[in-house]
Amino acid sequence: MAPKKKEMKMIKKALVVLAEGFEEVEAVTPIDILRRCEVEVTVAGLRSEIVPGAHNLAIKTDIMFEQYEGMPDVLILPGGMPGAENLASSVKLKDLIVKMNSSGKIIAAICASPVVVLDPSGILSKRNVTCYPGMEKGFSPDVRPSKEDVAEDGNLITSRGPWTAFSFGLKVAEKLVGQAKAEMVGSQMLYLK
Repeated sequence: MAPKKKEMKMIKKALVVLAEGFEEVEAVTPIDILRRCEVEVTVAGLRSEIVPGAHNLAIKTDIMFEQYEGMPDVLILPGGMPGAENLASSVKLKDLIVKMNSSGKIIAAICASPVVVLDPSGILSKRNVTCYPGMEKGFSPDVRPSKEDVAEDGNLITSRGPWTAFSFGLKVAEKLVGQAKAEMVGSQMLYLK
């Protein structure tokens, strides 16, 4: 009798892109949750290896965004100002957003990034999207703004801001590793009871 083959578990990959002025909670929370869920998270700096956040917390990234090759299972874009505006200035990032959307890969953006980064890429047409309260005025006319803390529409996950970062991170985790594992991690972190 032949020995049983070990089942190969596909490790999911996440890419978090940070630009100067990012909202720290919106970046660190999903990174932490996803790493606890055994997702391979790469944190990439848009213009520098050490990226200062909106509230002077600097994060040392794994790589520069220009060095990143391939397509992750999920792209995560924190908000914050001027972080979102700095992300929006990257042609390479816009190209990756469009390619990932065409491939049905998950794109997750929070706070200002749905309006400032995703809307100009053209991928939000006729989709339910949430963002930081008051910023929905910046959406194109065919976007369907939502007041949900976390809105999911197909391959798109959006969220409102720092307070919703935990729910946002768990929703991304659920899409990558399943509800059971996401809930287990949420429970271990005392977020879910």
